[in-house]
Amino acid sequence: MVSDRTVHHVVPNSFGESMRLLTLNSVLVATDLGETSFPAIRTAARLAPLAGAGLHLMHVAADRSGDGENQLAEHFRRAVPDAADPASVRVVRGPPAAMIVEYANQLGADVVILGPHRRLTATGPLGSTATNVVRTAPCPCLVASTELRLPLERVLVPVDISDVASAALSLALSWASALRSPGGSADLVALHVSQKPDPRSEHDRVHGEVGRARELARGAAHVVFSEQLVYGSDPAKEILRHAASMSADLVVMGTRGTGGTSSELGSVADAVVRDTPCPLLLVPPAVSQRRNDVSG
Repeated sequence: MVSDRTVHHVVPNSFGESMRLLTLNSVLVATDLGETSFPAIRTAARLAPLAGAGLHLMHVAADRSGDGENQLAEHFRRAVPDAADPASVRVVRGPPAAMIVEYANQLGADVVILGPHRRLTATGPLGSTATNVVRTAPCPCLVASTELRLPLERVLVPVDISDVASAALSLALSWASALRSPGGSADLVALHVSQKPDPRSEHDRVHGEVGRARELARGAAHVVFSEQLVYGSDPAKEILRHAASMSADLVVMGTRGTGGTSSELGSVADAVVRDTPCPLLLVPPAVSQRRNDVSG
């Protein structure tokens, strides 16, 4: 049931057309050499030049046999035949998630792009490698089971009263502003799903959190921003319904899972990852904490 309260804002271009909050210098895409990673590679190959970033291609091999770098380069060419060469092509051996995170740290990567990596296995909707990368990465992680549509036109960010949701909203504003069409605008919907029968009692608190994120990202130009408050007993179901109904190009979510929980990313994020119709940009706990330390 959609709430009777939707608040619309236009984030003004107070800092000029060229002012954009998103800075991508290094884009790291990790592949398991399966065709399910093609959407992630194609997304990275389009995103990196659009953002003026270097594209770094990585594979964690199970053994030392074969010509790894040439095999990886050929895999890239199969995915995107007309793309420019990556800034680096790297094959390493070791625990996959740990090696990906280590290289992301070495590069100072601004985003790690992953395929679904054995989606819907017993280890979770992403499989253990992608899940552990998202949990421990130093930067946002874009899970691309389908290719990201660029430029961005419609972005959905689920919000609640938490630091992780606030970090996700700030990130969504900057991506929507920076990756919109030249001279155009992007629609961003901040969605709060309340499990209370009368969700209006939560609206002021959520509205305040959204307002603080907008202040931190007030340089985000040409974003048509709206808040939607809905009631639903299943937040993930409502998020997925809204993503489908608005034909979202991207969903941006914070994660809060830890190794000691049954849900590694948080139960709502897990469920959205499983069934999202579009790429999902996840904000790892370290990124949320770093933002909270800066804003605090």
